[in-house]
Amino acid sequence: MVNQTRNDKGFSYIDVMIAIVILMVGVLAMVGALAANLSRSFEAERRIVAKQMAMSTLESIIAAKEIMRPGILDGWEAIRNAPTIPDSDPETIEGIFLIGWCPIREEMGFDGVAGTIDDACGGTGGCFVTDRPPNNSAVIAGYSRQIVITDVPDAERPTPPNPITRRRVDVTVRFYVNQSVRTETASTIVANY
Repeated sequence: MVNQTRNDKGFSYIDVMIAIVILMVGVLAMVGALAANLSRSFEAERRIVAKQMAMSTLESIIAAKEIMRPGILDGWEAIRNAPTIPDSDPETIEGIFLIGWCPIREEMGFDGVAGTIDDACGGTGGCFVTDRPPNNSAVIAGYSRQIVITDVPDAERPTPPNPITRRRVDVTVRFYVNQSVRTETASTIVANY
């Protein structure tokens, strides 16, 4: 019987390379999970801010229906979207809330209501309205707001000339996460009673 000696003194290069590949796959998976988690936490933060902006705007609109400042804010009748084309009928009362996507400013302006001409003007300069102090507050970067107000007809008396006593208010705040558009919407029904 011949004595055979074994030469098993360590790992071969192949064993080391396989171990490194397995380790790298695990490390890359962990880095990918951390990056996804960081992206989701950033999105969650922006989503919470957008939701708070929408809710704050709704509170402002609900409060506006009780405010009577002649020529500035006419209570219930002001809770409408402003017309895009000036109406030729002088009997028609115009709303004060701008239509379309508007920037959001840090301050609400002279009337104290979010989404009106004195705080939703575009550009980086201030909002200037005749006979009112300018709103020079900064635009909040990365966010814009749209306010849509629609009349809700009375189910018991749906035909005119019955006055509208309820309006649906939808406030949508748009923001961006990784070049993707996201929105948060808050809605309510505002009643004139």
